[in-house]
Amino acid sequence: MENGLSVLLIEGKRRLKNNFAQELSDKGFDVTTVTSGATALETIPELMPNVVVINAMSLRTNGLRITNWIRTAWPDLPIILIIAEDEAITNAPQANVLLRLPFTVQKLINRLRLFNEVKHKHILKKGVLELNTQTAVAHYKDKEAHLTPRCSDLLRVMMEKPGKVLTRKELFSHVWDTDYTGDTRTLDVHISWLRNALEENPRQPELIQTIRGIGYKLNL
Repeated sequence: MENGLSVLLIEGKRRLKNNFAQELSDKGFDVTTVTSGATALETIPELMPNVVVINAMSLRTNGLRITNWIRTAWPDLPIILIIAEDEAITNAPQANVLLRLPFTVQKLINRLRLFNEVKHKHILKKGVLELNTQTAVAHYKDKEAHLTPRCSDLLRVMMEKPGKVLTRKELFSHVWDTDYTGDTRTLDVHISWLRNALEENPRQPELIQTIRGIGYKLNL
């Protein structure tokens, strides 16, 4: 696999010379193909791809409406829009990359690899624990967890200082952007959610340890 890059390809049923899905898969990309923008909008929340490729030439559209839909719902999701040679579009501001056919598949691969470099900036790994801060997906041993944004932030802060005891005040300051520690139930609830998502036995946590009277420690 091309360093784990997940690609959602929106490609219609019109026959084309290029078979992008097959050629990208052959190069090691993890490709999921859908045939319409509506299906893409349903698929993205579950798949959380690293890049969306819209092959507008294979659809009965110029791709701009689909691009706008995706950009509105997921402002940070990279989009590559592929259009026909004679398409009147000169600019697609909601797409990160605009490619005009014909071109070699290698050109598309080169653009995808640029996003792959960006993707790895979002991967935080400490031992057997990995967190994608962009998608809020964590992996610990054999478990995969889809976290809330706040839980992802909390885990990220703890992963940045593994083995160190973090006080409640520190965690509130970094995750909730406040020094308030009068009612710590909010923090405790989020710690509980993380344990339920990642720990083999949340009642006897090994990864996230409570340091009584002080705070928490990520045991890595």
